[in-house]
Amino acid sequence: MRFGQKKSPLLLENEELATVEHIELEETPHSQDNGNLPESDGKTDAEEDKVKRWDISDCIETIGYGAYHWKVVLTMGLMSFADSSEIWIISLISYNLVCEWGLSTLEKALIPGLVFAAMAVGSFVSGSLSDIHGRKRVMLIVYYVFTISAIASALAWNYYVFVIFRCIAGFCIGANYGISICYSAEMVPTGRRGFNLLLLDLMWASGGVYICFCAFLVMDLENGWRILIVLAAAPCAIAIPMIHICDESVRYLVIQGRVAEAKVVLDRMADDNKVARIEGEIIPMSPHPVTILDVFRRPFTRRSIVIAIMFGVTVWVFYGFLYLLPDMMSYGYCHMSEFFDVTYTDSTGCTVYTKAEYLFLMVVNVIYIPGYIISPITAEHLGRRPTLWYSFWGSLALTSLLLFCISSVVIYIELVVLINMYAIAIVTVWLYTPECYPTYIRSTATGAHNGISKIGAACGTFLTEYLDSINITYTIYVSVAVLLVACIASLFLQIETKGKSLRDDIDFSNNPEESEINDGEPNEYGTNTNNVSQEAM
Repeated sequence: MRFGQKKSPLLLENEELATVEHIELEETPHSQDNGNLPESDGKTDAEEDKVKRWDISDCIETIGYGAYHWKVVLTMGLMSFADSSEIWIISLISYNLVCEWGLSTLEKALIPGLVFAAMAVGSFVSGSLSDIHGRKRVMLIVYYVFTISAIASALAWNYYVFVIFRCIAGFCIGANYGISICYSAEMVPTGRRGFNLLLLDLMWASGGVYICFCAFLVMDLENGWRILIVLAAAPCAIAIPMIHICDESVRYLVIQGRVAEAKVVLDRMADDNKVARIEGEIIPMSPHPVTILDVFRRPFTRRSIVIAIMFGVTVWVFYGFLYLLPDMMSYGYCHMSEFFDVTYTDSTGCTVYTKAEYLFLMVVNVIYIPGYIISPITAEHLGRRPTLWYSFWGSLALTSLLLFCISSVVIYIELVVLINMYAIAIVTVWLYTPECYPTYIRSTATGAHNGISKIGAACGTFLTEYLDSINITYTIYVSVAVLLVACIASLFLQIETKGKSLRDDIDFSNNPEESEINDGEPNEYGTNTNNVSQEAM
């Protein structure tokens, strides 16, 4: 047919009929004469399963909690045990250092202040490093340096050498603790995060009991404080081989795009827990380069400021209290020393703690265990925000009551309850913080807040040591003031993370402001998350 010539209606009709018949022949399946169903396309059920795509949170929830996670708890718990022992050291040996090197009140107060300042630096640095290089690698390096510097401080020949090595050890403590909390949270199912943190806190309390008991045994010996430092470093050395056998955080591997390695870890997790392995593909993600400043940018600005205030104040009063309590008894505040003498003067004329003091500090470590137990229970039932509200306002009320000296018995009862209030607040803040950030920035954010908390601890311990020598009530007034700031800040909490899976990535390209304003909604990070398992398109 020549170009431009029109077809006749009859010819068009015949062509359309032929086309329809051809399509019907192609779409009609080959079947046998007996009317059986069409034949399969050849794919088996196993092949169908292979196209499933899994979000990493769904993988962890599906595998559940088991033997693998108990190994994680044991390793992270031993690290918590070691950290607690090291943090108690300065408080236990401070009088001995004064006698050894003739320290002034200012020099004595500077030791915990400088050590906590070093912890702050370690927290700021390690968070970003672990988001870049991995949780496990940073923890290993930190613990090797930690063990060496802690033992080296026991061999110090003067005040300045001691402070240098203790600051290095403090840097490592600050670097490690935030990473270990993140690692633990990232490896367990949603419903077990509170339980996991409870176990770590119990190990923390055990570390305090251990080092106080060691002080009871060895501080009367010649160079007893040096022996005590070595005993405190022993759990650190034991923790190192256990870190070696741990896997890298599976969430970190996925966010770095190392899906094959993540699959190996998940398979090992499933095998240890004696459940079926995850079949299918894990959805990969792209790494996000972040800095500490990103923690305080949108969409995290508001939550980060509030958490920073709560973290700084909580640790300020908690660690300040560890130094305040012995001073309250030593200076006979409200007749607290009438039950036993806290200090005595040895043959050289130096003032040191009695054995009764070390036993009392052991009791203190046991007393706040109920707070550790109550905190995750209330956080899982009432929610993170209500638990923080009640603990901060309760701490404020009880700290204020310390200003009224009714009797030594009443003061002791108030102190027992107050210790547990502080414990509830600090545990809940540690539980809440990693849950508020996606994986790519979680360790950086937790490290930043941990660093801020150590600045609070440095201020709290320094002011406590300094003000107690003037008037203990000054320290209490300062504690009341900072707690009031934290109470007000807690009213601005928006996100409730109870029962929610950890986020791994974030996409707030649609409306970055909305993810900040609507914190606490089901999609609190503005993310487009995947369901439990997704079929490939």
